This record gives sequence, structure tokens and C-alpha cells, in this order.
Amino acid sequence: MPRPTRLELFTRALWVALIPGALLFCAMQVAVHLSHGMVGADSHAYWVAAGSPQTWYTTPPDHVDAYLYSPAFAQLLWPLGFLPWPVFQGVWFAAQAAVLAWLLKPLGWRRGLTVAPLFVAELLLGNVYLFLAAALVLAIRGRPGALVLPALTKVTPAVVGLWFVLRGEWRAVRSAAVALVVVVGLSVALDPQAWPRWVEFLVSHAGTGGPWFLVRFAVATALVVFAARTGRAWLLAPALLLACPVFSAFSPYTVLGAVPRLLLWQRAQAKGPGAEPEEPEAEAKEPGMQELGTEQQEAVVAGSDRPATIPL
Repeated sequence: MPRPTRLELFTRALWVALIPGALLFCAMQVAVHLSHGMVGADSHAYWVAAGSPQTWYTTPPDHVDAYLYSPAFAQLLWPLGFLPWPVFQGVWFAAQAAVLAWLLKPLGWRRGLTVAPLFVAELLLGNVYLFLAAALVLAIRGRPGALVLPALTKVTPAVVGLWFVLRGEWRAVRSAAVALVVVVGLSVALDPQAWPRWVEFLVSHAGTGGPWFLVRFAVATALVVFAARTGRAWLLAPALLLACPVFSAFSPYTVLGAVPRLLLWQRAQAKGPGAEPEEPEAEAKEPGMQELGTEQQEAVVAGSDRPATIPL
């Protein structure tokens, strides 16, 4: 069998070296969140908001149980507001874990498990960054209405929607706009007084991101423009990250979990417009595949009509 190239050996060594670092990071994050009582800190705010609309926009940012998102998001969670807090927390954690597994699936289970500990901060806090990553992937894969989620939660990350405008994908633009209008319209019908309060809340706290937020947002916009012009969809993930109002914690970096699936879509599009990304299968290989290099593995897999995992 052909021997692996130096680059392949280096890549394997890099992934192996990442394991102890990822585990150490995970252990440190668990210890810090437990010692500071931060487990479920963000998801608890959503639970309170879902069950108690009178608490919306009464607490400033960076305070316990502060609700910062649109009325529509809390209204969407309204049925879950009837659950006891531990049950809600369990449901939220399970949903996040499922989304994370889906996002990392293109890496294959070994590499997916290797990087999964790096997302523990988001799993512990229970924010919405994993869901934003999933919304970005769904939007690029033909469901642009998914961008309603970042638009009605973090607001500024919706700048990634410029991807469709710059590429002249007007059908996608119309779909996203219609979805936004429908969601906002239904939400306003349920509670018309809440929306002016949210807008006032956003305006009154607009400067909390500091001057560097404007710089980050400008860079994020430029990155979206470059991504759209060059077809590099994976760059939308770091653009979304840079456009997030909060940038100082580990949790926002979770949106980079969208990169594997965005690369999968990007490579599918390179085969031809409208091509669907192939879902990777389990990493079981034919006898002798372990000794093959990446290119040889892809050749064998291609010959058996089975999709390969992304060799990141």
C-alpha cells in the first residue's frame, strides 16, 4: 500500500495533539462554570422569559435573567415555559447537543469527538449560538427563512444575508423577507405592545458593545462581500461571529461549528450549480484503507459510490 505523505502524517499528528488540549479546555470550562454558578445561565433567562412576559426588557444586559431578544423568540418558547426549570434545561441541552452532532458530522465521528469538547462553554451556558450556526447552514442550503433566527435574536449577525443579495439570488431574498414579515406579523398580533419596548430597549443599550463592535461589524460585512464574490460560503461563519454583539467570551465562537457543513455545501456546488451536499457515512473503511493516503482513500470511496468525510 502507498505510504501516507508528509502532509497527511502532519495532519494526523495535529489532530492527535488536539485531543489533550480539547479535553483540558473542556475540564477548565466545566470547573469555571460550576464554581461560578453559570451552568444554564443563559437558558434560564429564556425559560423565565417564556413563562413571564412581564419580565421582558426590565433587566439591563449582563444581569441575571436579562432577556434581550425579540418578543417572537420568547413567544416561540412559550410552550416550554410551562416545564419545570430542570426539565427545560434538559430539553435545551439535548437540542443543543443534537445540533452540534449534526454540524460536526461531516468531520467523521473521530474528529467530531475530538473538537466537540471545544463547544462545551455554549452547552453549559445554553445560549443560542449553536442554533445560529445551524440557521446559517440551512439558509445557505436553500432555506433562507432560517435567517429570521439571527435577525430576531442577536440582530446584527443577520448581515450574512447579504450573501444572497450580492449573488443576485433574489428568490432567496424574497423568501427570507417573507419569513421575517410573517413571523414579526404574528408576533405583533399576539403582543403589539412588546415590540416598541424591544426597539426602545435596543436603542437605549446600543452602545454596550463598545467602539470595537463597529470595527468588527465592518470587517464582518467585508467578509460577507468577499465570501459572496468568491463563492467561499465557509467564510460566512467567521463573519457571523464577528457580527455578534458579544465577542469577549468563548461561547460566541460556537458559530464556527457551521464551517464543516458550509465546506460540504461549497464542495458540492463546485461540482455544478444546484448539486446537493452528500451526507458522510460512518468512517468504516475497506481493509487496507487505514494505510492509504487521503487522495487514495477518496479514489476508493468514489469508486464505491460512497461519500467521504471532509479531510479537515
